[in-house]
Amino acid sequence: MRVITPLILFAHAIIILVIFWSGYSVYIRQDFSVFDENNILENLQALILLAVIAVYIMPIFQGHRTDKLLCLFFVWLAVVFFLREVDVDRLNVHAFLHQWGAGSGRNLLLGLGLACMVVLALMKLRFYFTLAKSFVSNAAGIMAMKAGALLLVGDLCEKLTFTHNVFYEEIFELIAYGVLLRAGSLLVQNEVSGISADSAENIGNSGFDR
Repeated sequence: MRVITPLILFAHAIIILVIFWSGYSVYIRQDFSVFDENNILENLQALILLAVIAVYIMPIFQGHRTDKLLCLFFVWLAVVFFLREVDVDRLNVHAFLHQWGAGSGRNLLLGLGLACMVVLALMKLRFYFTLAKSFVSNAAGIMAMKAGALLLVGDLCEKLTFTHNVFYEEIFELIAYGVLLRAGSLLVQNEVSGISADSAENIGNSGFDR
């Protein structure tokens, strides 16, 4: 796990460099292609999201963790963001990926994934409610909420009409994904646990509970 922090710092350094380069391109060189579809900002967003997915997957394979379902939720969320940023229909990939990575197939797959997680959470509602309260008050949870706030600002930039609003939308989204990556690194290194000893005895033997 020690290698994660240097990799996160490297990713953040790349994000900062790309943001400065993009700002220079837009405001000095008058090159507005940087925030076009499938250009540097969107492509970097996709790469950062792949890193987010990889980081949040790690705790799922640690047998002692009791927050696996929480990590799985963030994997699902990152996949949602990734499929939003990447137009699978335009990629030269296998027909299976076209079918399930875009359109109704994608929506069905993501919906089923979310439904399964909801069912698992409802089976041990008290435990996961306590876990969620613990998560929003620790460093990883606070960082994740900051990422959510940045995404909301980016969405607001898209809806408002002002000069280079799409540029700012892409910038805020990129920063948000970088913050989410940092939140994932904190979660990997520090298990979320807010349960009492009595609750711990009743967690059960589910693969996402232990």
